[in-house]
Amino acid sequence: MIDSAIFAIVEELNSSLNIKFRLNENRVVASNLLNLDGSLSLKDENRIVVSLVNLEEEKTATPNGFGVPVNGQNHPVHLNLYVLFYSLFNEKLYEESLKFISSIIGFFQAKKVFTPNNTTGLDNKIEKILVEISNMTFHEQSNVLSVLGAKYAPCVLYKMRTISIEESTLEYTIPRITSSGEKGR
Repeated sequence: MIDSAIFAIVEELNSSLNIKFRLNENRVVASNLLNLDGSLSLKDENRIVVSLVNLEEEKTATPNGFGVPVNGQNHPVHLNLYVLFYSLFNEKLYEESLKFISSIIGFFQAKKVFTPNNTTGLDNKIEKILVEISNMTFHEQSNVLSVLGAKYAPCVLYKMRTISIEESTLEYTIPRITSSGEKGR
């Protein structure tokens, strides 16, 4: 579900930017910012890297507000995704990076709600995703970028609410093993 949410929105964002800037290639890429060895995950510059930087459970979306089963039934896990849009542009193209960040903000201002009906590729199990800017102080932004191992570049953090994950479990009973001649109790 998380993959469907992020990749469907990135695909739609790319379509919008390609039309707006008359581009022949996608500039927005869903990826880690850095590889585990600290090197850039993308070899191409001049991209907007979209990275999931945090998940949080939305407890208020559960019937009792605590996420515990009600009447023995587990309810879906409702998640908020924190997704960073980071401009990985050559330092000589600073103005371009600002144009892209501004256009991303404009894209989400124009479309704040994503559903399977209005977003191609979005998993039908996702009812809707609400997108809003997640404000960060300078200190918080510095911490996020430090944890990611990144240097400052124009970026914006969005909170995508609410992705619900619900898996059905298989229930079965294991018959009791008995020795021959003994009947199971």
